[in-house]
Amino acid sequence: MDDKDVIIARQKEQIQALLQRIKELEEEIARLKKDSSNSSKPPSSDIVKPASIGRRRGSKRRRGGQPGQRKFSRPPFTPQQVDKVISYELSPKAAQGLEPLPEWLVIQPVELPKKMFRVIEHRARKYRDPATGRIISATLPATVRKGGLAGPKLTALLAFLQSGCPCSFSTISRNCRQVLGLTLSRGMLSKMMQKAAQAWPPPDEHLRARLPQEKRLGVDETGHHDNGKRHGTWCLQTPRYRFFPINRSRGSKVLRQLLGRGFGGVLNCDYFWA
Repeated sequence: MDDKDVIIARQKEQIQALLQRIKELEEEIARLKKDSSNSSKPPSSDIVKPASIGRRRGSKRRRGGQPGQRKFSRPPFTPQQVDKVISYELSPKAAQGLEPLPEWLVIQPVELPKKMFRVIEHRARKYRDPATGRIISATLPATVRKGGLAGPKLTALLAFLQSGCPCSFSTISRNCRQVLGLTLSRGMLSKMMQKAAQAWPPPDEHLRARLPQEKRLGVDETGHHDNGKRHGTWCLQTPRYRFFPINRSRGSKVLRQLLGRGFGGVLNCDYFWA
C-alpha cells in the first residue's frame, strides 16, 4: 500500500467518524426539542412553556413516531431460538432470468402453542403381600410427593403473577382457565403460593446479610394492618436489589437489627423519627 492508499483509507475513517458524530448530534437535537407539545412528555418536564402549547388542539401532527425521533427495532431471533422455518421462493417461470441471492426478507411472528402445559404422570406400582394382605407401594421421589399439582415452572409463573404483577387469586384463576386451559381454584392457588414462599429463605438470608456492607442504601417504611394487628413494611433499596422486610414495629430497632449499630454507608431517608 503506497502513501496515496494510506491517505484515502484515513480519509474514509474520518468520514465514517464524522457521519456517526452527525447522527449523534441530530439525535441529541431531536431529544432537546421534545416537550409536552410534540411528545408524550408531561408538561411538568418542560423547562420553558412551549411556544405552540396554545395551538395544540388544532395540531395536525400525525400519530406515532415524529420526524427526528430515534427508531427502536426488536433484534431478530437467533437461529437457535427459531422453532420452524418456512421459505418462499418464486416459481421457476417467475424466477427465469433472475439471479437468486443468499438474502431473505425475514418476518418472525411469535405464536403460542395450542396446548400451554404438559402433564407428567408419576405412577408407583402397588404390591400385595399374600401372607398378610398388606398393600405396599413403590417409593415416589420426595420432590414429586411434595410438589403437588403444579411443577416448579408453573408454580414460579403463578407466584410471579401474584406477587410481581400483582394479580388477585380470582384474576390468576380466570387467566389460567381462559389462557392456559387449566382450572385452578383459589384454594389451590393459596397452597401453591405458600409452597413458593418456602423457597425464599435462602436468597432472603443472603440479601439480608449483604445489607450492612452496602455503601448506599435507601430506606422507607409504611404501616398497615394484618388481621387487626399493626405492622410495618420496610423497603431497603440498593442499586442492585430491593429488600422488603415486614415487622410488627416501625421503630429504629428494625434498622439496628438489619444494619447493626456500625453501618458506615450513606443512608437516604425522609427523616422519619425511626
